[in-house]
Amino acid sequence: MLSATPLRALGERGDDGLTVLSDPGLQYADGAEDTLARIVGGAQDRSSTSDELAAAATDWATTYSLTPVRANLLRGVDLRPGMKVLEIGGGCGPITRYLGETCGTVDSVEPMRARARVAALRTADLDDVRVHVGTLEDVPREPVYDVVVVVGVLEYVGQGTLDPAPYLDFLQRCHDVLVEGGTLVVAIENALGVKYLAGAGEDHTNRPFDSLEGYLLGSPARTFSRDVLTRLLHSAGFAASVLGAFPDYKMPRVLMSDALFATSPALAERLPRFPSPDWVVPRLQLADERMLWRTLVQAKVGQDFSNSLVVIATKGEGGAPLWPQHRLAVMFSTDRQQVYCTRTEVVEAAGAVELHRSAVHPGAEGTGAAHVRQCAPPVEAERHGAEMVQVLVDEPVRTPGLLRAWAALVPDVPWAPVDLVPHNILVEQDGGLAVIDQEWEVEGYDRDCLLVRGLLWTAVGMAAASRREVHDPPRTIGQHMEELAAHLDLELTEDLLERFAAHEARFQSEVSATATRSGDRRVDAAEDVRTIMAQDVTAVRGGARFDVQWQRARDDLRHAGDVLAEKDERIGALSAEVAAVRSRLDRSIDERVRRRLGPVLRRLRRAGRGSGGRA
Repeated sequence: MLSATPLRALGERGDDGLTVLSDPGLQYADGAEDTLARIVGGAQDRSSTSDELAAAATDWATTYSLTPVRANLLRGVDLRPGMKVLEIGGGCGPITRYLGETCGTVDSVEPMRARARVAALRTADLDDVRVHVGTLEDVPREPVYDVVVVVGVLEYVGQGTLDPAPYLDFLQRCHDVLVEGGTLVVAIENALGVKYLAGAGEDHTNRPFDSLEGYLLGSPARTFSRDVLTRLLHSAGFAASVLGAFPDYKMPRVLMSDALFATSPALAERLPRFPSPDWVVPRLQLADERMLWRTLVQAKVGQDFSNSLVVIATKGEGGAPLWPQHRLAVMFSTDRQQVYCTRTEVVEAAGAVELHRSAVHPGAEGTGAAHVRQCAPPVEAERHGAEMVQVLVDEPVRTPGLLRAWAALVPDVPWAPVDLVPHNILVEQDGGLAVIDQEWEVEGYDRDCLLVRGLLWTAVGMAAASRREVHDPPRTIGQHMEELAAHLDLELTEDLLERFAAHEARFQSEVSATATRSGDRRVDAAEDVRTIMAQDVTAVRGGARFDVQWQRARDDLRHAGDVLAEKDERIGALSAEVAAVRSRLDRSIDERVRRRLGPVLRRLRRAGRGSGGRA
């Protein structure tokens, strides 16, 4: 039975599946709407987990609306069947689709008709989802909904103004349409996000430090710090808790609660991956985001600097929490084929921290490949220690011993544990090694190739965790691998590297969701391995630091000045030589002229005198 809401009584659905409530006249389309309508309209699988749609994305605008990663934002909270949900600013429908699959009744409101049309196509087969063209102001202020979802919208409602009034009015309207005990979920960039501190351009203006400086040049949107955002929500009548999202709310891989920072700061430091992606404009390399995050967490202020904020705000009492107290964090691995996607929940249980793994899509079917299997235990206790790759960076003298200790753990077995690599090893206080995050086994992946795999990702990890450009001449990841391999007496022959690339391509092509055909994925994976090995070590972290680039530029300018001065000196010397030659040439010409014309002139003068005498 379809549900009725006051919003649905305001108009009839058109042939395009939309109910038009108003025409807000907003002009922020990114130009991809027609392309998305064509892709979604022609898709066989329009689900929130569709590999078909993900493979059709060709740029940031289409990826943002088609990737299954978008829904991780709400996969991390406990939405339940039967809930009535209002979504404000549904865009082209990636979150709308997930809400419709998970909850009971969904009303999605989107001001841009072109985007709403795509959302209607995306949810056309979900009977109790309605897509409306309009804004929150069109929604009757009646307490109807169990959940209101506001993703990437709050920052726009005031058109960039510093005045809190429009933001507060918006949040109060959200409060009014919630039932008692209902929940508002707000996702927004953090004005003080660690990526911004490191120099990334602000997501709405692409200007570095813009939100940190209060948008001095103006902006169509305004984000907030955690403190300002929570004060706005409290003023609107909500009790709010805040989660940090990495790399951001747009493509969330991990959501972390404040309790994680208090209970396991080591995990809070380790769970995000850095550097965070620059989705549109590459940043200047001003500071190392990973090292900056490490410093903030160790200073016990990390929770204020997550790249995005996800607020779980409740109205009154009585509702079941969307984020239970014992949950410390949730991680997702969803950039894979559906059958391999996982959800890992970090929980506090009886005073200890545990990691609980589960499939995101139980029962999903893969390619049927028999050479790959997942082997991670469903429950794993937290292990303690320093990341081995970071120890290699911080204490180079330990490199030979640690690499040999790791190699001693690597078995030569038919089913190779391909995750038994240094970045999945912690160095305990007594020097022992604790192995973590063992998810994959691959048949036929021989021991030497497994060692090469470990050396590859160790070289990449060390490049990302250090400033090697300061100490070493430019070199490639492959060259760094050779240095590490020497500690194991392992020769990286062309045959071994080719064998490794083939094994890795076969493994990645089975797991990856980046192409529709396994053959395509295998070619892409093999090329990726070779490309990584050929990379300069500084490219791993986006290039050399700005201060290093600046010093190099100054050195280049100084060298250019020296070259110019040398050339000027040479030009001066040559000019003097030319002048001397010209002077000599002039004298030579004068002499020759005098020698040749002298007799003629004398004859002419004599002739002239003789002629005058006869007259």
